[in-house]
Amino acid sequence: MLVFWAAWCGPCRKEQPGLNALAARYATRGVRFYGIDMLDHDRALARAFVQEFKVSYPSLYDPSGTMAAAYEVDAPPSFVLVDQKGIVVGRYPGEASSAQLERLMNQKLAISSGAASASP
Repeated sequence: MLVFWAAWCGPCRKEQPGLNALAARYATRGVRFYGIDMLDHDRALARAFVQEFKVSYPSLYDPSGTMAAAYEVDAPPSFVLVDQKGIVVGRYPGEASSAQLERLMNQKLAISSGAASASP
């Protein structure tokens, strides 16, 4: 799960505690969370966000917007679910509750595990 965020983004601040919980819960199912910090030119504010919310997963800085463009993300918050082959299998643009993200992940995990266990 790619989490596109910015320190000044109100919804990002609201969602972060739930994202930490989801990252921990889904780690046992092989789902990894990665933050993509976009539009935070003041790196001190970004570091303060990570510390304040005890962000539990790695976060990368996207200074030029290359990652955001590659994943067709216009603004934070946005969520992109990528499978093990690097294929985008789901996205949720805009503010999302933990329940909404959980439904997206559960749906995609069920599809991928069903496809993996299907016999040819």
